Amino acid sequence: MNRVFEYRMSNLLVGNGIIIQYGGTDYLNSDIVERAIDNIRSGRFPAHLYPKECADFVVALQKEHSSALKGNYDKYVFTSYDRSSLRDFKNRYVKTDSYSVNEIGFEDYFLLFELVHNKQRIENPERFNSRGVLRRMFLDAVFNIGKIETIYKKFPYDLITWLKGHDHIFTTNYDSNLDIATGFKIHHLHGSFQTLSENYDPNSFRNQLKDDLLDGEKMDPKFPHLYSNCLISYVGELKEYSMKESSLANNGMEKFVSGYKNDPKIRQQIEALPDSNDLTRRLKEAIKLKAEHPELEHAEQYPHHMLENISGSLEIVGLSPNNDGHLFAEILKNNKISEIIFYHFGKQEAVDAQRIFTSKKLITREVQNLWSKLEN
Repeated sequence: MNRVFEYRMSNLLVGNGIIIQYGGTDYLNSDIVERAIDNIRSGRFPAHLYPKECADFVVALQKEHSSALKGNYDKYVFTSYDRSSLRDFKNRYVKTDSYSVNEIGFEDYFLLFELVHNKQRIENPERFNSRGVLRRMFLDAVFNIGKIETIYKKFPYDLITWLKGHDHIFTTNYDSNLDIATGFKIHHLHGSFQTLSENYDPNSFRNQLKDDLLDGEKMDPKFPHLYSNCLISYVGELKEYSMKESSLANNGMEKFVSGYKNDPKIRQQIEALPDSNDLTRRLKEAIKLKAEHPELEHAEQYPHHMLENISGSLEIVGLSPNNDGHLFAEILKNNKISEIIFYHFGKQEAVDAQRIFTSKKLITREVQNLWSKLEN
């Protein structure tokens, strides 16, 4: 009698917990925030890429933390995702407590940034530019003058063997330790220090347009990580949008080009777009350029589609159940995932995981037992 065996895929999603386990306290939130400020105070930072005022700005935002917890910024929230983010923000801190600069999550500073700018009615381009340099300051602190990229040297043999036992490995981390240790193509859901943002890629679709969208800015080859595609945001919806932005742009452009080529009325409408408006001028140029060079497209820099389509088991290690809800939403929608094994740090994380993954077969395990098992 012939038996047909169905191969069961084994998938892994890894968060910052693995970096803390083998890289030490340098990669705790408190150390990252302290390092960001200390880098500026001590002069160890690229002042041409983010100014020294960033440190003072973080201290100023910290002073608004208590006010935001007490509801004083509620009236300055204008979007549904900001409203849900502020609600989550309040749930994660005790309203009556006072928090030092390094006790506030560094991504929470970006929520405080938006609230303060809403209150003061500061708009783009000043708002966009200020957000960008704040991002660079924290990204530089995470990078830790490149030390984060050497943590793989501390990975035990058994850990590497265990990692290699998975068919697909996803990570929310920016570093390339998993890539180097396994030799696999790791799926960086939130970007990587090693991947240049399309904004700075001279071969990207956007940089084939005549306008210099970077306004003369050139990438400094000494600090490529600050020009990377790493996502930093206080809200999962914005990360999710950034992850899907290229797909949406490519689909939209295909429709524009199809109409431009095949429908004389649409072609006439596109040709009539005013050149006096920057947005419509660039859109018209992009459509015509794509029509002439159909191979041009926005690069898919975030492999979110893979998370939607994997099958079999999924192990989650080093990721808090209270962060990155947009990823858990994708996992919950994927009916091909038969089982989730969630490695928790403390009993509360196990409870939270059970609350999130109620529709899935879930196994919770203590992560410290995993590290002990893989220590050789």
